[in-house]
Amino acid sequence: MHKFAHIINEVLSSQTNIVSDQDLVRKLKAADNDVLELIYQRYAQKLYHAAYNLLRNKEVCEDLIHDLFVDLWLKRETYNINVLKPYLYAAIKSRVLMHLRSSKSIIDISSMEFTDNGRTPEHLYALKEVSQISNHEISNLPHKCREIYKLSRLEQRSHKEIAILKGISTKTVESQITIALKRLRPALKDYMTLIL
Repeated sequence: MHKFAHIINEVLSSQTNIVSDQDLVRKLKAADNDVLELIYQRYAQKLYHAAYNLLRNKEVCEDLIHDLFVDLWLKRETYNINVLKPYLYAAIKSRVLMHLRSSKSIIDISSMEFTDNGRTPEHLYALKEVSQISNHEISNLPHKCREIYKLSRLEQRSHKEIAILKGISTKTVESQITIALKRLRPALKDYMTLIL
């Protein structure tokens, strides 16, 4: 049964890729009943990863993605969408910002995935500065904190993996990463708008 479900997902995914973004926008405006599922299959996972790279909170990111797609459908007639992908990335970025403002969450400022599109020379220069400052601050973290942070952010290891590797609890891993982020955030506060 699991194999069959996997095959169905692959077929649906391949069908999604046949339809262009322009067709998806047109179908959305025409209230095509299948279009939301097609857009979801194409973009939900990518949008989730973009949000998760900053928030590092699975439940919050899932809620933000869910709300984004509900709004997309309910307000499809009022939204002026010309190009789908930039619109969706801007929409999730906006929701992440609103969440950060309302909850005073700690952002993972080491993640730059949101800045992949539309870089100007000034933007690239500023990103280089951010990278240098970030590397400097990371090098000044206490040894244990620095190692855990690098395993999490640079090697993309889960908290559980790090805990097993280091012989510590997942709570200790989480607290060390929080310490690292709290140290990094003030150093990069002037660049926060750029990062987001």
